[in-house]
Amino acid sequence: MPIDHLDIQHLRNLESARLAFTSGLNLITGLNASGKTSLLEAIALAVTGKSFRTPRIDQLVQHGSDEMLVVGEYRQADQRYRVGLSRCAGKTQVKLNGAFVNRTTDLVDYLPLFVLTPQSHELLDSGPKMRRHYLDWGVFHVEHRYLDVWQRYHRILRQRNATLRQQASTKAIQAWDSPMIDNAEQIHDFRQRYIDRLQPWLHEYCSNLLGLEVDIRYQAGWNTEVGLAPILQEQLDKDLNRGFTSMGPHRADIKLKHAGKTVQSLLSRGQQKLLICAMTLAQMRVLERDCLILVDDLPAELDPHKRQALMQALRSTGAQIMVTATESGLIQADEWPERKMFHVEHGKVREVV
Repeated sequence: MPIDHLDIQHLRNLESARLAFTSGLNLITGLNASGKTSLLEAIALAVTGKSFRTPRIDQLVQHGSDEMLVVGEYRQADQRYRVGLSRCAGKTQVKLNGAFVNRTTDLVDYLPLFVLTPQSHELLDSGPKMRRHYLDWGVFHVEHRYLDVWQRYHRILRQRNATLRQQASTKAIQAWDSPMIDNAEQIHDFRQRYIDRLQPWLHEYCSNLLGLEVDIRYQAGWNTEVGLAPILQEQLDKDLNRGFTSMGPHRADIKLKHAGKTVQSLLSRGQQKLLICAMTLAQMRVLERDCLILVDDLPAELDPHKRQALMQALRSTGAQIMVTATESGLIQADEWPERKMFHVEHGKVREVV
């Protein structure tokens, strides 16, 4: 089972809690502002060392306290892990099985975490940066070489951009082109293979949740039929004027369409929520590993039929699920063989037996 125990001390309005979860559905109920989302945030901290709400850990410390602690225990691939994150005296420390962790990115591969919140629609509404993050997160978890190639490409990109801003000679700028192109082409191949694997699962979940067929297309960030080398040469004067490299995988995007039209122009907010869920569930199926998914305020913008369809889709993944709702009656949980319910009120969490 992914995460089975969680200890919280002084996180936002949660003063103290010690919880044991089930491997199936964990339903968390409570009024708005009672602390449900903070509980999900604590789970994310215990898995990834990061909050999905803010990059500033100091904001998580409970008002009136000078320290915060979250400890989570989980199993993955017959291995047991214990992750602790503390904030005290302005210093954040993260430990994995008792050893200090210098980079929270080192935790990412142990237990894949998916988070769905009311803000997840920004994946569709915002610029391509969030969609690249969605894509790269998935590729990272299925292609072990991907992170090294991605990091190497971005180091080279930063060097090339610095050379452009310095108005250096053409020779100095183009010295970065060959290694940049080599890594760009590898990134493109990794991403395209991943999209090819993602597409059938996305079709299935969009059909089940939306009754629509949605196509996902990867845009590389340059014309791959022409090749990146001649494009970099052609764009050199413009890049010099701008001070940055305008073509490459750092400009990539994914497009989602139904009947040839972008989904943003066709789908309601509730349908967009289901599409984001379908995209997340598709990633989980490609991953083929034990996963944990956090769903904040699942009932919002969904009618009872759609809520039930989403819960069935979540159950089909076999993942551990944490779902929040204002009332237990809004979530159909009877079909889950393993389930637990928790109630949050005024920052206090208790298991409902």
